[in-house]
Amino acid sequence: MTALLSFERVSKSFGALKVTDDLSFEVARGEALGVLGPNGAGKTTVFNLISGGLAPDSGAIRFNGQDMARLSPHRRCRAGIGRSYQVALPFEGMTVFENLLVGAMFGAGQRSAAEANDRCVDLLDRTGLIGKANRLAGTLTLLDRKRLELARALATDPALLLLDEIAGGLTEHEAHDLIALINDIRARGVTIVWIEHVVHALLAVASRLLVINFGAKLAEGDPRAVMASSDVKRVYMGIEV
Repeated sequence: MTALLSFERVSKSFGALKVTDDLSFEVARGEALGVLGPNGAGKTTVFNLISGGLAPDSGAIRFNGQDMARLSPHRRCRAGIGRSYQVALPFEGMTVFENLLVGAMFGAGQRSAAEANDRCVDLLDRTGLIGKANRLAGTLTLLDRKRLELARALATDPALLLLDEIAGGLTEHEAHDLIALINDIRARGVTIVWIEHVVHALLAVASRLLVINFGAKLAEGDPRAVMASSDVKRVYMGIEV
């Protein structure tokens, strides 16, 4: 499979703190890459570098063969990169439908109002929010906020979807529903990179795992082999092997 996303020896520092350290990895078109690491390992920084919130100090980031260095966040979004955030922050004074409409109209390039409307209705149905389309986003439960966060990212029609700890705080049943939804998204051809601490949820979706520690790659490969690694158990789980 050809690489949709390439991270090529990327480093990023904030003063003396190096948060991404000569990191390289690729994401093949159509795959689901799970990203693990302890708190402060640099996982969300990687997403910010991909989506354009941060610029690397060195190295290159390529999406669909294009160097992303000169592209602003909104141009990356329109190029096909969508993302969710760990803390869901919808436009609380707008309805659920209006939140989606913003992404569908302005995040996906040229799209007519009728096309955007149809896209939003489809996403509301797929994410289980169709009955809450006219509810103010600020009144939603945690689960529905996460559903809306996912739907807003999908409204931009991404080829690559970045998910940042979207399963955090959910019950077992809610996580099960979320897993089914994300697997459906992948089945429709969307490439996924998912940062998550809820490991069983991640393993139900990911075809490959990447483990980061202190901004550097600790392990990468088949999920079972990675989780069996003594280094991963020691660093991520705190288990001495």
